[in-house]
Amino acid sequence: MGLLYALAAMACIGSYMVPVRFSTVKGLHFFPLMGVGMVLTVLALGRSLENLWQYPWWFWGSFLSGVLWAVGQCLANLALEEISLTKGSVFFNFNTLLNIIIGLTVFREASGWKAYAFLLFGSALLFSGAWSVGSVAAAPSKERSLKKGLLLSLSAGFFWGIYFVPLKALATWGPAGSITQLDSLSGLILGGILPALLIGLFNRNIRWNARDIGWGVLTAFLWACGMICFLSAIQDIGISRAVPIVNSSAIIYALWSLFVFKELPISHWPKVLGSTLIVVMGAVLISFSGK
Repeated sequence: MGLLYALAAMACIGSYMVPVRFSTVKGLHFFPLMGVGMVLTVLALGRSLENLWQYPWWFWGSFLSGVLWAVGQCLANLALEEISLTKGSVFFNFNTLLNIIIGLTVFREASGWKAYAFLLFGSALLFSGAWSVGSVAAAPSKERSLKKGLLLSLSAGFFWGIYFVPLKALATWGPAGSITQLDSLSGLILGGILPALLIGLFNRNIRWNARDIGWGVLTAFLWACGMICFLSAIQDIGISRAVPIVNSSAIIYALWSLFVFKELPISHWPKVLGSTLIVVMGAVLISFSGK
C-alpha cells in the first residue's frame, strides 16, 4: 500500500503547479489565491484539526512543517517565473537527496554499504540529469533568468527537503497519540495558510477574480490530495523511500512543459525527456537506499 500511496502522490504533486501557468496572477501573487483553497480544505478537515489540537506537540510540529513548506512554495512560484516547468521541477528534485541524507543519518532508516552505494549512484544520476536539463536553452519569451531561476529552485528544494522533519521526528521520538494522517495534514495546511494570508494582506497588487481564484483552489486541492497520499506513504515505507518515488513527478512536469506549454524548443525534446528520465531513475535508485 505504501508504494500505491507514493504513486498516487506522484500523480497529484506532478500536476499541482500546472494551474499557475493558466492563471493571469503569477509568482508570489498566486500564493494567496492558493491560500483560499487551503482555507476551504482546512475547514473541511475541521474535526481533524480539533483532534490535533488535543496534542500540542503534534499541533505545533505539523504547523511548523506547513510554514517550512510554504516558504519553499513561495520560492518555487518565483522560480517558475524565471524558468520552465521542466527545469524547475528537476532542480526542486534536489530535496530528494536532502531527504535521503536525513532519513539515513538522523532517523536510521537504513544502514550498510549497499544503502550508501544506491545513494551515491542515484545521486550521480540525479545531478547529471539535472545538469543536462539545465543546459537546454529556452526561447527568451519562455525563460527569463536561468541563473536566478536555478537558485530559487534549489532554495525551494532545500525547504522542501526539511519540511517533513518535524512530523517525522514526532512519529519517531514524540509522545504517542491517536493522530491520523488527516490530523497531521490539517496542521500542515494551517501552517501553510499563515504565509499565504500575510502575503495577501500586505500585497495590494493582487488581482482577486473568480477565474484566478479557481486556479488557486484547484492547485490547493491537488496539493492536499497529494499530501494525504504522501504522508501515508511515509508512514508505510519511510521518508527515504517515499520521497524519491513522489519526486519522480519531474517526468509529469516535463510532459506538461514540453507538449502543452511548449516552453522548450522542439529540437531539444529528446534531450529534455531523456535527461528527465535519468533524474527519475536516480530518484528511484536512491529510494532503494532505504530499508
